[in-house]
Amino acid sequence: MKRFHHIIAAIDFTPSCRAALKEAARRASLDGAKVTAVHVMDEFLVHELKRALSTTADAIREDWTKRLQQFVDESDVGAGCFVEVRAGSPVHELMEACHAHKADLLVMGAKGSRAAPHRIGAVAAKAIRSAPVDVLIVRNEAQGPYKKVLACVDFSENSAKAVQFALHMAQQDHGSVDCLHVFQSALLLAVDFGGFAPAALPQGRDAEGIQRWKTELETFLEPLTRKAGDVQVTPVVTEMVNVREAILDHVIQNHCDLVVLGTRGKTNLRTLLIGTTAERIVQHIPCSILAVKPDEVIEGAV
Repeated sequence: MKRFHHIIAAIDFTPSCRAALKEAARRASLDGAKVTAVHVMDEFLVHELKRALSTTADAIREDWTKRLQQFVDESDVGAGCFVEVRAGSPVHELMEACHAHKADLLVMGAKGSRAAPHRIGAVAAKAIRSAPVDVLIVRNEAQGPYKKVLACVDFSENSAKAVQFALHMAQQDHGSVDCLHVFQSALLLAVDFGGFAPAALPQGRDAEGIQRWKTELETFLEPLTRKAGDVQVTPVVTEMVNVREAILDHVIQNHCDLVVLGTRGKTNLRTLLIGTTAERIVQHIPCSILAVKPDEVIEGAV
C-alpha cells in the first residue's frame, strides 16, 4: 500500500487551513511522514510592509515565520511540524515547495463561502490541476478519520492507483471502501455527448451491460484488494447519463467522508479534473477529496 513520506500543508491562517493542517499531521503520524506547513506571502504585501515599516524583506519573513509557528502550535498538531514562509504567487510557490522538499502530498483546506459552502477556493482548484503531487482537499465538516471512502474507477492505471490509496486510508481509519464505476450505454453516450444532457434520464435500461461491467470491475479489483485486510470493499456499477451526478448521488446517499479519484483516465472519466466535468465534481462534492496524479506526472516533476 502507498505511504506518504513528506506532506506539505498549505496555510493561509483560515479555519479551513487549520482543518487541513490537522489532517496533514494525522496522516503523517499514521505513515511516519514529515510535515511542512507552508505560508505564501503576497509580493505586493511584502513591498507595502517594507515601505510602511521601513524594514527589510528578511525581517518581514522572519516575523511571519513566527506567526506561522504560533499558528501551528495553537493548532495542537504535536511536535515535529516544520514551518516555511515564501513570497510570490501562492500556486507557484506551493508547487516549488513540493519540488524542494520532494513532497508526495499537498494538503489544502476547501475554503468554501457562505453562499456556496461546497465550492473550493481558486488556489485549491489550481493546485489540483497543476500540482506535481497528489492533492488532498479537506472540508471542515468532513475531516478524518474517513470511515466511508469512495474510489472512482474507470479501469485506467491511475484509477487502480486511486483504489490503492483508498484502501490504504481505509485500513488506517478502520473504514470501508466503495469502488464506483459509472456505466454509460452507447445510447446514453450519444445523448450525453459533450456532457450537456440532463442528468435525470431513465436509468437501468441495460441490465446485461451493468452485469457485464460489474464482472469486469470485480476482476479489476481482485489483485488490488488481496492485501486489503479487514477493509470491506464493495464494487458498485451504476448506469447514468451524467458521471458527475452519479458520483455526487453516491456520496450523498452513502454519507461518504472521502472521494479518491485519478486525475487522468479513460472511458467515462477521461476528462476528470482536467475540464469542466472535473471542476463541477470537485466544486460540488460535500466531502474531502484526494486527487491522485499519474506516476508519470510525479516522476516528471522530481
